[in-house]
Amino acid sequence: MLEIFEHFCFYLTFRFMKYFKIIFCLFLTAPIFISCTSSGESDAIYKQLGENQAKVIYKIDGKEFYPQESIFKGEVNASDKLLSITLIDQFDGRSIVSFGGDDWYLSIPSQKEVFSDDQVNAGVKMGKLVDKQKMIGEAFIMTDGAVTLEEFSKNKMILKIKGKVGKYSDFEQPTEFKTFDATIIYKKPVFNLLNITEEELFSAIKSSK
Repeated sequence: MLEIFEHFCFYLTFRFMKYFKIIFCLFLTAPIFISCTSSGESDAIYKQLGENQAKVIYKIDGKEFYPQESIFKGEVNASDKLLSITLIDQFDGRSIVSFGGDDWYLSIPSQKEVFSDDQVNAGVKMGKLVDKQKMIGEAFIMTDGAVTLEEFSKNKMILKIKGKVGKYSDFEQPTEFKTFDATIIYKKPVFNLLNITEEELFSAIKSSK
C-alpha cells in the first residue's frame, strides 16, 4: 500500500507540474542565494521567498546542479507513513524527495538513511534540461547517505541532505557515483493529505534542536 501511494504521488504531481507555468520576480535572485549552510543564511533566504516557493541548493561534486537564480514551486503529499515533496523551477528543473516510516512526523528534527534499493525510507531524484530544443535532460538519483528533516510546519520546511548520487536511468542502475550535498528551504508549501488530518500532522509533540 505504501509503495502504491508513493508511485501515485509521483505520477500525479509530475503530470500536474509538467504543464504548470511559473512566473518569478527577478529580485528573488539576490546573491544571498549563492550558498546555504548556516541557520542564519537559511532564515535570510526564507524571508525572501513567496508563498509556495522553495530554494533548492544541490551540489554534486561541489558544483551546483541548478542555476543560482532557480526558484521552485511544488506540492507536498503527506500520509502517516510517507512525506513526498515534488518541486519544479522556472527552467523545468525537477526534484522529488521522499521521507518515510511509521509516524515520521512525531519527532522533528528527524533523519532517515537512503538506500539505493529503497527510495521509500528516504530518497532523492533530480533532473534538469540541458538542451531544451532537443529535449535532452540530465538526471541523478541518490544512492546512499541521509535526508534530515530539520524543520517542519505549515509555514516552513528545511531539509538537509548529504550522501552520494549516480546517473538516473529507467533501464539500469548507476555504476559511477558522486558526492552530494543539499539544502531545501520551502515557504508555505501546498499540502495534500492522505490517511492523516492536518491536526495530527502539525499538532504532534516535536523535539527541538
